[in-house]
Amino acid sequence: MKDRMTPCHEERLRRTAGLRAACILLVLAPLLFSALPAAAQPPDLQAAYRFLLSERDAGGILYTATSGKLAGRQLPLSYHDSAAYWGEHVCAMADCTVVDVYNPHTYTLLPEPSSAGDLQTERINTHNGASIYDAATWQIAVMLGRTVNRLDLAPGQDPYGLVSNQNLLLTEAHSGDSPYPVFGASRAVTVGPVFVYNGQRITEPARAFSFRMLPRTWLSRDPLAASLYARLIKTAGLPAPNPEYQAGTVNWTDWKPITGENAWAFLLGPLQAADLHYRVERKAAFVPLHDPALSNALALLPTFAALQSSLGAVYHAPAGTVANQGGQLIDPHFVAVENNISLYAGLRLLRATLETTLRQDNTLSPADRERIDIALRLSGAMIDGGEIGGGGVSRTTLGLLHFFRHHAWQDGAFVQGGYADDPATKERWRPAREAEAVDVTTWGIAALGAERIDGWFGFGSAYRAWQQVKGWGGYGEGTTLWGVGFSDRDGNGLDAAGRFRQGVLSVEWTAGAITMVRSLIDHYRTLSPASPGTQQARAFLDTLHADEQSMLAAMERLRVDTYADTPFPGQPQRYRSLFPLATRPYLYASRRHSIPFGWYANPIPSTCATAWMVMVANHYNPFVPGGGPR
Repeated sequence: MKDRMTPCHEERLRRTAGLRAACILLVLAPLLFSALPAAAQPPDLQAAYRFLLSERDAGGILYTATSGKLAGRQLPLSYHDSAAYWGEHVCAMADCTVVDVYNPHTYTLLPEPSSAGDLQTERINTHNGASIYDAATWQIAVMLGRTVNRLDLAPGQDPYGLVSNQNLLLTEAHSGDSPYPVFGASRAVTVGPVFVYNGQRITEPARAFSFRMLPRTWLSRDPLAASLYARLIKTAGLPAPNPEYQAGTVNWTDWKPITGENAWAFLLGPLQAADLHYRVERKAAFVPLHDPALSNALALLPTFAALQSSLGAVYHAPAGTVANQGGQLIDPHFVAVENNISLYAGLRLLRATLETTLRQDNTLSPADRERIDIALRLSGAMIDGGEIGGGGVSRTTLGLLHFFRHHAWQDGAFVQGGYADDPATKERWRPAREAEAVDVTTWGIAALGAERIDGWFGFGSAYRAWQQVKGWGGYGEGTTLWGVGFSDRDGNGLDAAGRFRQGVLSVEWTAGAITMVRSLIDHYRTLSPASPGTQQARAFLDTLHADEQSMLAAMERLRVDTYADTPFPGQPQRYRSLFPLATRPYLYASRRHSIPFGWYANPIPSTCATAWMVMVANHYNPFVPGGGPR
């Protein structure tokens, strides 16, 4: 999941054992037993897991912070790249010669505007950045690997202590290696017309959104610096003497507070990890209210509510946020539907966590109980509709579920975005469909549940939505599905003869599709024998099981150690020499590809791709409290 600007689930109730279930099992035994999922664990899950636990120079994704309270703590980055990948592959396709110019008025060292400058910014972000969404998936995977799979840790490593470092990073809100740590520096507090939350000003850092991608430090190193390709980097006007500014060092420029990333960073990632720690690992009854996972979530809850429209949709970003491409600002009335799906799932998870804590923790003070009650009322109104006013402002919303049912679903699937309650137009909702997104439908069904989708839009609607997505977003060989890409503009989908094209294949987005397919299987295989759709569901299941198994098999071709064995279109030459790793991470994508939502995919080891595959190996749905029945 990455934020989209016209630019990865309702809790399923655990089925109880008993006579009724036994009777259904006897009637549907052939159907149910054929539908049981095969073992999904990759052949070397430990080596993939080790990537998530190792420092970058040891073939992993971690770095050890040096700043403030973060000093000595390990934190994740988003990718494991290499100078050889950029120099041999990317710079062979485009001119990477760049001139970085120092500005004495702003104290910045930035590339001159050019395609080469854009490439350098991409390298800087990829090499030095940690998407807060990627880190959230990492938190879940680290806890799953240890508590469920019993995979090995490094000596002295504590899984929950490790993932809690990310919560501390968000709390302290400054770069992990900042030489001058300033509390709140990575939070989008309101300053004048910049970062205004739907008309509300947020001036307390703890209540403001985090920027979507956090650097190690403000001055970041180009991965081409100190390599064979350093000659491609030129400078002009460097201040002397000042060792901080040097060739190959560029200022961080990504300052975007996005709703979806914050939903993962403050709700889904930390709360799922906390549940795995307290309720699975420690066999405790609840997550303590004082745990930073909960305290951080509660601090940000009113801010999510501030961005909710009366229509029910939550806006993509506060006013004054720069878009992914170019220098224009994001329209403050723009809604990314996938952001809303992530937030919906996060709110459901927060509610489930708080309700359990309220019920089980007898040591809560009256003030604690009131705080939980307020959060439950607010989150409930955000989902189902009601009063969401704060700061003396009285406001109401129709709620997220109303928005999903009556506006976000169009022509048999979820639209990628649109504009809500824009005073410049008479329409309360104006959809934006200039690019269809794969994950908005796969995540939407995984989060809301196939049963709800079919209940809203008619039996088989969830299944047909997946068939529609495959038609324009599926990647495969012949008639065999391998997975999905990102959009309807990737060169994927079915040709006139019904064969899959091979544009670009994404591990992360395919993992989300596998999670959705499993939720479809879970729904259609448990229909009552008296249901008029039982016979049709049997046919659905044949296709769904084939999709699940073929996608699982294809993902094993996109590990760093297996990728070169399949001739993927756009595959870099001499790939194994670019990433000689002892770990076995999964790659972000099958080729370098410009995604229409505003960023590049690269075939390099990825934190979120590897984390998602750990979740897939455990049949873990991150959009459902507790990961759902597995």
